[in-house]
Formats: sequence, C-alpha cells, structure tokens
Amino acid sequence: MADNSRAINRVFTRNVICDLIQNGKSDVFDYVVRRYIDVPENKNHGELISEVYMHLEKQQRNEYYYMNTLLNKLLVGIHNVNTTTALSQIHIGHSIADFVMINGEGQVYEIKSDLDNFDRLHDQLHDYFCAFSKVSVLASIHELGKVKNVLSTMGDMGDAVGVYVLSDNNTIFSRERSRKPLEYNDLLNHESIFKLLRKREYESVLLRYFGALPQSAPVFYFRACLGLFEKIPILEAQKLAHLELKKRNKITVEEFESIQPELKSVVYFSNLVGKLSELNRLLQKNYGG
Repeated sequence: MADNSRAINRVFTRNVICDLIQNGKSDVFDYVVRRYIDVPENKNHGELISEVYMHLEKQQRNEYYYMNTLLNKLLVGIHNVNTTTALSQIHIGHSIADFVMINGEGQVYEIKSDLDNFDRLHDQLHDYFCAFSKVSVLASIHELGKVKNVLSTMGDMGDAVGVYVLSDNNTIFSRERSRKPLEYNDLLNHESIFKLLRKREYESVLLRYFGALPQSAPVFYFRACLGLFEKIPILEAQKLAHLELKKRNKITVEEFESIQPELKSVVYFSNLVGKLSELNRLLQKNYGG
C-alpha cells in the first residue's frame, strides 16, 4: 500500500470498521498500525484507534476529525441525542453538505479542514441556502481569513453565514471567535428541499399536508409529487421536510454514550449502531491476538 496520508484517513470509514468487526483484521488498519504505533501487540484495538486518532489531532486534522469533534460537541455538549438528528454527506444542488443538524430547525455546517481548499465555498454555501435557512462554516483558526474573504464577496448571504473555528485546543463554540448564523430564506426553493427526501419521506409529507398522493403513471410519479409539493408554502414545506429528515439516524442516549469517542462519527453516520456489541468486543481484544 502506498505510503500517504490517505491510509490513516481510511481507518475511520465504514469499510475498515466493518472489516475489523467481520474479519478481525483490515489491511488498511494493519498498515497504519505498523507505521504509526510502537509495539502494537501489547495494546487492544481500542487503544490503537485512540493513538491513531491522536496522530490525526497532532499532525493532520482531516474532515473526519472535524466532523467527529463537531458531533461530540453538538450531541453531547449542547443538544440531546433524543431530540436532535445529525446527517452527513447530504446532496443539495451541485454540492454535498458535510454535516446537517436537525433539531427545532435545520442547520448546515460546511467543514473546511486544514487539508481542504476554498475554491468552491461560495457555490457550496449558495446551494445550501436553497434548502436550509441557516448555514455555517467550521474552519481551522489558521484558515479563518480565507473564510472571511469568501463571505465578504457574497453580500447579505455572506453576512448570514455562521462562522465557527476549531481552535488548537479543540474548542468550537467560543464567543470570541464564533458568529452564529442568521436566518436567510431568499434562495429557498421547493425542488432543492424536495430532493433531500427519499420516496417514503416525501410521500409522508404529501399525505400529511394534502391527505392524498397524486395519481400518476410510475414514470411521471416523481414529477407529480414534486408538483404537489410545490403547492405548499415554502417555509411550511421546509418544516415538513425537516421533520422527515429528523426521523433518520435514530439512536438512544445509552447507545451513543457506549461508542468510543474517536469512533462516534463513523458509527453514527454509517448505520453501525446495530453492530455496537461486536465492535465493543473487538475494541477490547488485543491486537494480533
């Protein structure tokens, strides 16, 4: 396997975690352990994952590190797992939202780690405002100037974007460096909101609002549903869509608390909650044992 930073990033993915659970080993994990850990045979898998994650913290805080920190801060420190749903990699227009939180309202967080570029930030934020009223950027303190430069070119939309900074001490929501997002509805459109939803979700919205679904040939059914959805006032349509999104990624407080902190994001967003017992047994098992 090539010696590059992508290998350590791949440790915190569904494929590698599933390989470890199902087979007790992973080529990617073995490579990273050999490269970054001294005397791994004396440690269990949970300890090794902690050390690999610590390397990310010290050397290359990537998107996963930012996302995992944000998830821990929001669902543990500020909101409640029972009343809040977080989503990842949500397609909105021509962009993919890194992190979406649905609580009493929906919010998008665009993550710009130390390893990212800012070429598409303007277009990404524009796309997000087509489906969500509150949008924020989470960036490194070292990249804060780049964020502000982009926002300064966006007029009222840029003024509405929240700005959060992941400090060198891993704080995010400090009053000194943070700017909360403002509600901005000028770009909201029905099609962008509708396309957030799966079939059963938009059918649920239409049944709830109209009490019936459109009668249409299967080939025209999606467009017929969208046409009906477009008759709902935009803010009401957004609210109903967010209620459906909130039903995803359900997890109990006990389940969430039982996940090793470094793995909360990959377990939560990859629907691995059902494999928690197997995962926790693996984490207690000595490496190579």
